[in-house]
Amino acid sequence: MAVFFSFSGYYAVLLLSNNLLGLSFSQYFTIPVRILIVLLLFICFILIGRKEQIKQPVFIAFILFSLAYLFRIAAEILSGVQNHMSNSTFLLYFLSFCFLPFLCLFLKKELFADLKFYKWAILLSGAILAVLSFFFYRDIIGTVGRISLAVSKDENYISPLALSYSGSLTMGVALLVLLTNTNSKFVKLMLWIIAGVSCVPFFLGASRGSVIALAFPFILFILNHRSKLMSIYLLIAFVLFSAGVIVLSEQFGSTVIDRFMGINEDVDSGSSSASRLYIWSYALGHFADNPLLGHSLEVPETGHYPHNIFIEVLMATGIVGFLPFMFVIVKSVKQTLYIFKNRPELSWVAAIFLQSLIQNCFSGAIYTASWLFFSMAFILSMNLAPETIASPTLHILGQRKVRA
Repeated sequence: MAVFFSFSGYYAVLLLSNNLLGLSFSQYFTIPVRILIVLLLFICFILIGRKEQIKQPVFIAFILFSLAYLFRIAAEILSGVQNHMSNSTFLLYFLSFCFLPFLCLFLKKELFADLKFYKWAILLSGAILAVLSFFFYRDIIGTVGRISLAVSKDENYISPLALSYSGSLTMGVALLVLLTNTNSKFVKLMLWIIAGVSCVPFFLGASRGSVIALAFPFILFILNHRSKLMSIYLLIAFVLFSAGVIVLSEQFGSTVIDRFMGINEDVDSGSSSASRLYIWSYALGHFADNPLLGHSLEVPETGHYPHNIFIEVLMATGIVGFLPFMFVIVKSVKQTLYIFKNRPELSWVAAIFLQSLIQNCFSGAIYTASWLFFSMAFILSMNLAPETIASPTLHILGQRKVRA
């Protein structure tokens, strides 16, 4: 349940509350859901925690980064800096969205036993969000390029980014499970249906970042496949799939492909979607002024986060927080490459981390990067290595030989 609500299930609840009860009531649902997630993960940690994981270098690096970010929050509280939301809210969000989920999941035992439940929790939460998106917004599908052009923030609004990235994540997981796992005919049919309906939020949100997030894991998967012949087949399939996405985009009336191909024009024209380039410049400038401990939680010139988690970490925590943060990221990337090459049946796990990382390179903030910290803990807690962990199938076979 915690995994269900940590990903697309959270937005499904938000979508329901916004459309049935109105925006003013949404906080009465979203805040309890977030508290429920943390409580469930904490219970799992208490019941089946792995205390020996505390000594892992990657866990120590995560704690050091967290302390650096918490120091920045404390500094802003003590100095009375006014941000777009209260500094205590920064603290609450970071602890509930990032710190506690990472802590509880990284230290959890029996991860492989739970993989099947995690996989279907993510897939079903994405499918439910897709069905709800179709139900509530079916009248505007094919009529506008992006949902924000038809639904204002005063109406039954939900973030286009949330829709698009949720659709992208669900499609990516479903397709990789189809490619790399042995599935029954019924499961294959379910996976195709889930991938298909996820096109609805993907195209309604029309985010350029979600296009990159969807494509990037597949490109890495193809490049790291052990069989060169299979890599060629997969590359052909990827090209055909990309062509299908373009055709579907036209049918949906979505501007996701047009927006992606028009990045240069947006930069040249100085449109609002290209304004984050200026935000990045401001944030890097503040880091240059305070390279050791960082400068602030937000970019003072805009009153918002930089829309790039690496730049934000530099600006908020300086070198002190950036180095341990990068250590955790690099270890996670190494794990994903190992999975693609040696454990392809777990490629969907790697895809979640990569999609979350791409997402936070273009949008989102440290204190709301739930998907990223959740997926990093998920992938790092496996401790994958050829000499330490065999596949569940091999482990079962080994037990049978011993019994025999």
